[in-house]
Amino acid sequence: MASVVKRNNSKYWTACFTSRDGRQLKRSTKSTIRSQALEIAIELERVEKKAQAGSLTTIHLRKLLSDVSEKVTGDTLIAPTTETYLNDWLNNVAARNSATTYERYKNTVKLFLANPTDKKKRPVPGIMPKDIEDFLTWRLKSGVAPKTAIIDVKTLSCAFRRAEAYSIILKNPVAAVRLPKDESSERDIFSGEDVEKLLRAAPTLEWQTLILLGYFLGARLSDCVHMKWENVIPDQGVVIYNQQKTGKKVVVPIHFNLIEHLKYLATFGATGFLCPKLANKGPGGKHGLSEGFKRIMKNAGVDTMTAKGKGTRNFSKRTFHSLRHSFNSALANAGVAEEVRMKLTGHSSKPMNTRYTHLEIATLKNAVTALPLFGTNPQKPISSTPATPQAGVS
Repeated sequence: MASVVKRNNSKYWTACFTSRDGRQLKRSTKSTIRSQALEIAIELERVEKKAQAGSLTTIHLRKLLSDVSEKVTGDTLIAPTTETYLNDWLNNVAARNSATTYERYKNTVKLFLANPTDKKKRPVPGIMPKDIEDFLTWRLKSGVAPKTAIIDVKTLSCAFRRAEAYSIILKNPVAAVRLPKDESSERDIFSGEDVEKLLRAAPTLEWQTLILLGYFLGARLSDCVHMKWENVIPDQGVVIYNQQKTGKKVVVPIHFNLIEHLKYLATFGATGFLCPKLANKGPGGKHGLSEGFKRIMKNAGVDTMTAKGKGTRNFSKRTFHSLRHSFNSALANAGVAEEVRMKLTGHSSKPMNTRYTHLEIATLKNAVTALPLFGTNPQKPISSTPATPQAGVS
């Protein structure tokens, strides 16, 4: 029968209990309260009896230790299931990130829990590095590019790093996994002539606006489509916006062609989104923005340059994101310094909450003037027959 005693030279009670092999053991409970110390002693002996009977498993041990903790301290050691924990983490992601980021993380979690499905009900501490490694191998064998698989694993690392910080697990299991070499499929760029073709093939004024924002601001599709008139600062001649992906503040002087287009656009109203109808569309799906841009490319006779990707799927070297590459490449070809280009694209790793001085704005303005003009007469509209805002959205 388990009991407790107090030694003369210690303030803590000592648990006395029988081990699985019949020996009498004594262990300090690190408790100064006799009732708590006795609870610990009883549970220690119960663990030894289960071990003697051969019925002790990791789950049983975790439950027994949790019972002790709850009786003594009021806190349980039982960890949530992997499915419960990851869904809770996703709820926090949704509250702090863009819808696009949430959907990407949600898809990774769905794939991780589905292969194999027994991970769903397993406690979070039961997820081992081998589970992460097996998931990575499965993703690569499914035909995705190494970069895609790496992003999946890094997403899981974010989730389990939080569990480590909350002391739900002792160590992030992803940390032990070696990632494959990141081999990104190479993007191509659009020439100025290509961009003019895209503008002429654009079915609506909003699509013309979106293409011009992509090329003259070097912004991502999600940032362009959610651009508002409040981001346009005419007094300074700049567009200021926060990147959805990184949260960085980016300041880009407005190129002459974009200024003329915005002036024309403002005649129909200068509040809310620059592209209100397109802002309601998502990037994916048959009727999403990415597919809509592909149709414009096809109608314009601009090659998508489809090629074999790093995985098993085909890859288009030219997409809307190529406008961002084109912006950066055109500036580089014009001799604009790399540090200036990094500020214009938001590629700098430094925090972007740094306020820009007047001198920096002037430097950026000089850089943007290096982009080539469209057409021979700068007084003419960008498109000789601009699409009207009443036209249907592709």
